[in-house]
Amino acid sequence: MVGSLGLFSLVLGLLAAWQTEQTEPARGQSPARALELRDEGYVGSGACRECHAKNHASWQASFHRTMTQAPSSASVLAPFTGTTPALEGVAWRLAQAGDAFHATPLGPDGAELGPRTRVALLTGSHHYQIYWLATPAGVLEQMPLVWHVGEARWIPRKSMFLMPPTPTLPESDRWQEVCIKCHATNGTAVHESTGATRVAELGIACEACHGPGEKHVAWRRAAESKETEESGTGLVVPDELEPTRSAQVCGQCHGIHVFGDKAAHEAWFQEGFAFRPGDDLAATRRLVRGRTETNADALRAFLGEARIELADYFWPDGEVRVSGREYNGLVESPCFQRGTGERQLSCLSCHEMHASEERVARGWNRDQLQDGKDGPGACLACHAALGEPAAWRAHTHHATGSSGSDCLNCHMPYTTYGLAKAIRSHTITSPNAATALAAGRPSACNQCHLDRSLGWTADKLAEWYGHERPTLDADQDTIAASVLWSLTGDAGLRALAAWSLGWEPARTVSGTGWMPYLVSTLLLDEYDAVRWIAMHTARCEPRDVGFTLDPCLELEEQRNHVRETILSAWLQTGLSASESQREAVLVRPDGTLDEASFRRLYGRRDNRPVSLRE
Repeated sequence: MVGSLGLFSLVLGLLAAWQTEQTEPARGQSPARALELRDEGYVGSGACRECHAKNHASWQASFHRTMTQAPSSASVLAPFTGTTPALEGVAWRLAQAGDAFHATPLGPDGAELGPRTRVALLTGSHHYQIYWLATPAGVLEQMPLVWHVGEARWIPRKSMFLMPPTPTLPESDRWQEVCIKCHATNGTAVHESTGATRVAELGIACEACHGPGEKHVAWRRAAESKETEESGTGLVVPDELEPTRSAQVCGQCHGIHVFGDKAAHEAWFQEGFAFRPGDDLAATRRLVRGRTETNADALRAFLGEARIELADYFWPDGEVRVSGREYNGLVESPCFQRGTGERQLSCLSCHEMHASEERVARGWNRDQLQDGKDGPGACLACHAALGEPAAWRAHTHHATGSSGSDCLNCHMPYTTYGLAKAIRSHTITSPNAATALAAGRPSACNQCHLDRSLGWTADKLAEWYGHERPTLDADQDTIAASVLWSLTGDAGLRALAAWSLGWEPARTVSGTGWMPYLVSTLLLDEYDAVRWIAMHTARCEPRDVGFTLDPCLELEEQRNHVRETILSAWLQTGLSASESQREAVLVRPDGTLDEASFRRLYGRRDNRPVSLRE
């Protein structure tokens, strides 16, 4: 029997054979990509279009479909012409011939540092697109530069992820070992019957959510189908499942799971996931909880052996802090745990996987929310009594229509990090100063009221809801929470601060005249992702709308650009803050910065390395 290492060597050898340009595609496959193999009852999304044209069309417009694609003139978003910017002394000469795309690494003198390699796969199409190169060694390796869709330019891959500032390292075999688990349909790293990396379909296709379609298609096409029952054909409709199983369909990818032991991992490596939509996900995978003590002994041991750090995924109180893991947040929510029947929350309480042509055209694919669920409508379906005006005012203590009266801003604040921005928490909680203090996580109140301290928040929550006021130190009691996040927080907290300072509702509530010194400080940050987010926040000011950073440059070059632009501008014009804001935001009455307090707080910065595994 061939061991896992032998099988892995076999697949690398097979991939190497495919990855030469002279080799003819096997079984109609393009060279150097995972084998698309219709087995185990999978038939591919094309078989669904025949009867479900509208659903197929909305799926076609979703970012699920384009999560992983084969390269083509339609799917590649970057212009493959000319040469990329140089990153750490290496640039890439790009070339396209029809649906074939190539990249050649070049040194500072323009000399080729390696062979021309072919783009084998693409990942992403919403925020940025990653290009996987088929190396002569027979492995898929990420280009160190990605194409940023919104910016329409090449940027370092490491700028898009929150990780310590280190030299760029090759990313080899990651797609086969990690990305294939969720970025393709029914993927297997080393398929037992072919010895190759195989998927039923690239991207997240129909059968990822509805299960293998072979029996259903055979039933529908049979002449006697009108006389036979559809039940038993194996097709699953997630919104017809009970809420727990429905959420697990999404949770198979949008959760932090481990196999629990090495044997289960080896089985996946050769056989793929056993889970099919409608099954109990917990039967085959172990959901990782955010606090060590809430995981079973065996799972804790496995996490230790695998060197999986909970801090890379969770806040200290166990709330998930990285994007793409919303299922972990959902299952910890009271609305999921204590709800019953139609009042039990599931992913499909707010989201929908298919939409009308009109909604698709209006950008439904950005988050695939149901109509009316981006705001209080998401909560009032179950909490209808709060919809009455008097009850609404008594509950929110904010004016109707204000950002403070939007349920989501208080109960699903932007405390999750991912995709170089802040994302709403999917653990539905209520604002609590003591919890924010203990977890080191931004309070929902202070994400709107950026000019107020946690002490101010504690006083309001005590006055309105009878909360016990936590013990705070002098800084927490008097200095704006956003200032503390920006100056004393770890890199993850600084990234959220950089985003919050650019969030329009918060800017409206808090004013912006006092912010430039914080924004410029974040633009000087050691972490690429913090600087990238701060760049977009800087553009919120009319005078800086055209400001940009080149993340391919050395850090000191980027910092000099900030000093010559953003920093120089506010030093000349000064800062502005109301009398009630000044002490909290470190602005003196004459518009200068309270430098002594700034330096003292900056000296307390949490410089521990942070890697958030979104």
